[in-house]
Amino acid sequence: MSKSVKTALIANGIIAMSKGVVAFFTGSASMLAEAIHSTADCGNQILVLHGEKQALQGKTEAHAFGQGKANFFWSFVVAVVLFLLGGLFSIYEGVHKILEPQPIESPFLIFSIIILAVFLEGGALSVALKESGSKLKDIFKTIQRSSSTHILVVLIEDTGALLGLLILSIGVTLAIFVHPIFDGISALLIGFLLIGLSSVLFIELKKLIIGESLDRETVKKIKNLVKTESNILVHLNSVRSMFIGSNEVLLIVSMSVDYESTGYSVEQDIKELKNKIQSELKDYKLQIYIDVFEY
Repeated sequence: MSKSVKTALIANGIIAMSKGVVAFFTGSASMLAEAIHSTADCGNQILVLHGEKQALQGKTEAHAFGQGKANFFWSFVVAVVLFLLGGLFSIYEGVHKILEPQPIESPFLIFSIIILAVFLEGGALSVALKESGSKLKDIFKTIQRSSSTHILVVLIEDTGALLGLLILSIGVTLAIFVHPIFDGISALLIGFLLIGLSSVLFIELKKLIIGESLDRETVKKIKNLVKTESNILVHLNSVRSMFIGSNEVLLIVSMSVDYESTGYSVEQDIKELKNKIQSELKDYKLQIYIDVFEY
């Protein structure tokens, strides 16, 4: 099970309860929106962990290539249901507070929770970045390229959480010193943020569910490896791939070989090619099938 997801779940559990209690005592709409945000994050991580557990069940008679796509499905539920519903509720609460603004009580409590939340969310984000082998400046590239759904969810969640806390801080400050209506405005913005995060996750998961291939550079690397390492290759027909789980890839190589090649030489060549491809692509768990045709 992913360390980053477990860390995020613990952090968001503490944050969600803290925000909920503070929202109750202060009457802050933006804090309530953030409590909803963190509660949605907890639900997200529980579903992602469930998806990982199902994916680990492996091959069955009904699932010949394993159940890795369970990760994609449950993360898709995260994007469509929890983020979206949380965002819509936050927008509703924000509109309500804009129409009927109320002064915020005990602002010290709010800022105390913001500091705690920044510390916990920042820690969870650093764990996710370390697990993905990425840096903060490359976070958007990692989200775009990663096929590991738990990394996608946690990076998007934690980045959104820190942005939400920034909106909350500004909104509460303005509500205290300028006008209470800014509390509702910040809740509204947090709702739009959640829907935006839902859209990003939806787009990335849609590609994986439909059947995204390895990137062009990786496919080119595989083609070059087959051409240089095979002893019986006459013509490389095609290299096809599809993600069937988090960092799990179905790879099919079609090649034409010398018709004089013996069965033993073909078998040995295929075996060596599979080992070399897997060694070259250490970041992926590959299911490799090599189709051989006489030239």
